[in-house]
Amino acid sequence: MLGKQPLDWDIAVNMDPHQVLRVFPGACTVGIEYGRVSVGDVDVVSLRAEKDYHDKRHPSQVMFGVPLEKDLERRDFTINAMAWDPFTGEIFDPFGGLNDLERRALVCVGLASERFEEDPLRILRAVRLKTCLGLNLDAELVEAIRACKGLLSQLPGERVFAEVKRILVSPSAYQGIVDLYEYGISAVVLPEVDKAPNQAAVGISVCQPDLATRLGVLLGITETDADILKLRFNLPVSLAKEVEWLALNCDPEIILDKRTLPKGHSGLWKQSQAYNSDPGYLARRIVYHWGTRQLERLMEAKRAVWLGLGNSGLPKGYLFLAAGFWSVFNSECQDFTNIALDGNGIMERLGVEQGEVVGEALEYLEDVVLQNPKMNEKQTLSQVLLEWWRKRT
Repeated sequence: MLGKQPLDWDIAVNMDPHQVLRVFPGACTVGIEYGRVSVGDVDVVSLRAEKDYHDKRHPSQVMFGVPLEKDLERRDFTINAMAWDPFTGEIFDPFGGLNDLERRALVCVGLASERFEEDPLRILRAVRLKTCLGLNLDAELVEAIRACKGLLSQLPGERVFAEVKRILVSPSAYQGIVDLYEYGISAVVLPEVDKAPNQAAVGISVCQPDLATRLGVLLGITETDADILKLRFNLPVSLAKEVEWLALNCDPEIILDKRTLPKGHSGLWKQSQAYNSDPGYLARRIVYHWGTRQLERLMEAKRAVWLGLGNSGLPKGYLFLAAGFWSVFNSECQDFTNIALDGNGIMERLGVEQGEVVGEALEYLEDVVLQNPKMNEKQTLSQVLLEWWRKRT
């Protein structure tokens, strides 16, 4: 109806799920008690009615064999309570969803408060659909959101985050953040927003729609510990680490927070102080330890926090990183991410066994290469290593 390519398909059938299994015996049966089996990437769902959502998501009673209209009436919004017959092209629309879609209105099927009691996640879905599709919320729906928003606290963090992240990365994220705040939803699911709603909305909206970056900006603007989000939403480990690093380093006025510096054997990173004076060295260090994408994210985050806080122009932290980025990726310097002399080579040349000294030597060679990538040749590094070894011993 919107002229978009569907991301997935649900096929409704007037058979109970066990009859579907007789046709497709290899189908996945996860969710079969709720009338769903999966055939490849397609969910085949039995027409059904439901009662008593005991866990605010799953019904305690499921009745199969109901008419199509009865099945559609348990949906959340009228625009989601339509069905299409692929053979005849007919649209089944008993609740006026097509008309609501044409007038860009989001309306609940039946009483909004009842739909939210069944599954409070629908409250967040309403804001997400408004944000992502540019819809207007029905007045009764808004009233129900404000009355029922506390139900969201009963949901697992993973389900809440599935909707929150889609709002955060939307092109209309500014409006999405404002809506979360004005409807009182953020106080329940994302209280960081309430510390600085307008600043957070601006900061998030002016950077690229990358989830880690936008979460880092939110935490940076509101000065929130990343562990809070990690625990609340049970974030994947990799995402949590990226967000934590960005949040600690996105202060526009600093270069890098010393708490995030790599912990080496001899602390060369801190001893050289080059990370505060040489943009190219800093950029290479970030790329070496955390990757090019994280450097790009950090630049975005510093700029976004700066603008979100109401400043103009570009902050010194961003400009320093930009100079480093330019020097690294607009030069013909050879690869610095793979040190030409590895641990085995170090042990062979020094005649030592695996141990702390190998780590020290490798750290020293890394620092040599990151300060001057032209040194990243096996013969050159071998000479540097032996000279270092003579001084050390």
